[in-house]
Amino acid sequence: MNMHPAIEEIATKLVESPMRQKTHEEIAPRATELCQDRDFLHDAIKRSITRPGFLDNTVDLTIHLAALGDVMININIFVPTRDGGRLNTQDNIHHHGWRLLTTGILSGEGYDTIEFVPRSHEKRDGDKVLLEVQESYHHAPGKVRYIGEHAAHVVFQPDSTTTTLAIWSADKPMMSQSIKRSLQGLPGIRKTAVKCIRALGMESLFGVNKTKGLYYHPFRGHIEEMVDYRKPWDGTNEEMLNCMFHFFQQVDFTDSGFWSDHKKQVASHVVPWIDKLLAGEPIPDRGIWGHPRRRFTRTQILQAIDNSHPADERKS
Repeated sequence: MNMHPAIEEIATKLVESPMRQKTHEEIAPRATELCQDRDFLHDAIKRSITRPGFLDNTVDLTIHLAALGDVMININIFVPTRDGGRLNTQDNIHHHGWRLLTTGILSGEGYDTIEFVPRSHEKRDGDKVLLEVQESYHHAPGKVRYIGEHAAHVVFQPDSTTTTLAIWSADKPMMSQSIKRSLQGLPGIRKTAVKCIRALGMESLFGVNKTKGLYYHPFRGHIEEMVDYRKPWDGTNEEMLNCMFHFFQQVDFTDSGFWSDHKKQVASHVVPWIDKLLAGEPIPDRGIWGHPRRRFTRTQILQAIDNSHPADERKS
């Protein structure tokens, strides 16, 4: 992957670190600087969206900047609900297993989020998941946030588009991730190997993050684990192009030389979006419709959490 030097520097530091939590603390000031650096952002976007077919086919609100085994660095796009609804979840309640995350706001006003006590999703009462709220806050510009391993959280769609720089790594070096890095240029072989490990139930042995036990939602009046959940795409390609080109306009990524040249590389249905950007035509912040399996309100979640705990515990 064609990485910006600053992204490569951070990724390499994490790959080579035996103490990942400490390294996430160390990179926080640099991440804060990058979130305010438009030259960095523009160059990083250029290096990523020029991958063949990216704009033509994307159905996800993510622009990948780096992928080195367990270390991933992305731009994540958080958008409003297209029908104007407020305080809906962008995705289900979830955790990232052994992954650590440092995240900062690149553009927009931020978003509301709830973090839960780490591993509280493992506490059960039958089908009820006894999540405990650790902190509810607004992730605002100017301050990076850190989310540790096995810490469930949920993000609510903002009123207007917000983007983040998201820096991920495993909580410690893993042999399997070294193998994944060595197969970086052979994605088909890498995916097949991971599928085989999961099919054999050997995730723990090889350090592969599990796909089950990651997602939760309000159901039947309390919080339950989503069984056999497969994360759907964020929306149609038309929705994603609207969101991405609004973001490009939001951060003044309007380099006429770049876009005029890139027009020759994209599919015909992408060209009108480039033309709008170059003409300075306002690109509306429409957001996405959202998948119904990922859409819940803050009230639904908090009420379900309250209902999930035993009555005697709520009284104490």
